[in-house]
Amino acid sequence: MIFSIDDNARRNHVALIDGDASWTYDKLSDEVAWRREALAGSEKRLLFLFCRNDLSSVAWYLAAVEAGQSVALMNDQLDAQLAANLISLYRPEWVLGSAPVDSDEYESPNAAGFWRRQRMDGGPIHPELALMLSTSGSTGSPKFVRLKRGNVESNADSIRQALSISESDVPVAHLPIHYSYGLSVINSHLLAGATIVLAREGLVSPAFWESIRRHDVDSFSGVPYTYQMLRRLGLDKVNAPKLRIMTQAGGKLDTGNIAHFHQCMTERQGRFFVMYGQTEATARISILPSTDLPRKLGSAGRPVPGGAIRIHHEQEAPVGVPDIEGELVYTGPNVMLGYATQREDLTKGDELGGCLFTGDRARIDAEGYVFILGRSKRDAKLFGLRVNLDELEAFVKRNGPAAAVASSNRVVIFCEFGSEAAHSEIRAALAAELRIHHSAFEFRRVDKLPTKDTGKINYEDLLARV
Repeated sequence: MIFSIDDNARRNHVALIDGDASWTYDKLSDEVAWRREALAGSEKRLLFLFCRNDLSSVAWYLAAVEAGQSVALMNDQLDAQLAANLISLYRPEWVLGSAPVDSDEYESPNAAGFWRRQRMDGGPIHPELALMLSTSGSTGSPKFVRLKRGNVESNADSIRQALSISESDVPVAHLPIHYSYGLSVINSHLLAGATIVLAREGLVSPAFWESIRRHDVDSFSGVPYTYQMLRRLGLDKVNAPKLRIMTQAGGKLDTGNIAHFHQCMTERQGRFFVMYGQTEATARISILPSTDLPRKLGSAGRPVPGGAIRIHHEQEAPVGVPDIEGELVYTGPNVMLGYATQREDLTKGDELGGCLFTGDRARIDAEGYVFILGRSKRDAKLFGLRVNLDELEAFVKRNGPAAAVASSNRVVIFCEFGSEAAHSEIRAALAAELRIHHSAFEFRRVDKLPTKDTGKINYEDLLARV
């Protein structure tokens, strides 16, 4: 089976823990097997899996891939109207989730929450299409990344190698599994035969940390906002004595917090990994080992095993000279087949040939370490000068959690910290740094930055407030 979950050598080892329930690898294999049979068929079909971080969702995901079907993972808490729109657009043969399907085209003959299309006429699906992931979090965008089984398996193995994951590891899977980073935690640790603790509570919930202590969790993954919150909570105060591995992806974390958590892990004889990736590359593109900190502070590391990176300059041929800025291009077996925005796109095969133009500005130093500079499209024009919002945001985040969005004539910076006087000082320093008049920047204090269910900042929400 996928990720060798049916390997006899690990059959009695615990695979998944969900609250008071747990499954060994033997039990997980059995649960996947009967679901695989329920999804079996001569024609390739599409399953919409509205999932949570629980035992059943993991089993149905693995079963769909094992059955040779295509599965689209989505948030079980997605707005009902958005979910209905996606179902209408993609016409999945099966829908599995906690909410009923409000359509006469579907029936639920057997299991509660499992809906079947009465007419299996959704249209053909490419033989290699195994998994569909959205890059939009909880917005209900119809745009999906199309992935084949080989993408998923190769990236899981690359991550396993780069992080030295073993069967003795006990990670907490609290990032949503419909999010590529959260899914990669599960995939890579199942491949290694580890024990995964599934969690649905938030970081500030006492129950979350109680579960980490009770199950001796030693590995934690988070996006930048997660680590900003965790620093406020205090790693020592949350009392997670076994924690010795931390990984960070999902955006650029400021160097102050990287140095802080690297030091925390060093004091525990542990490791802190900085990672960079995109859903379009299944999950991970590069990883910076803790042994390269603090020497390479600010870098996203080198490509994962099996991958390669280069810089492509906007107006020239691909560049091999160190420290030239341009678009980061990644090549590897984990690069997606392409995008889908409607059911008809599911007939398409490999449109990229393993080569992904990431849309991220970056540079690569003489030792092959990549430094991400920001999104190419996250730019604003202020007094005729082009400013990258990610770089501007990084400057402000030295002081605490912040997010920047652009209006027609200024940049608005939302902060979870600081008084009006403190904001004035930062604004003056920012204006001096960028050599732009301070009137181009507006600071607003908020109690909490809005986030998507993936933990990433919800910039669409912030733009609506401007």
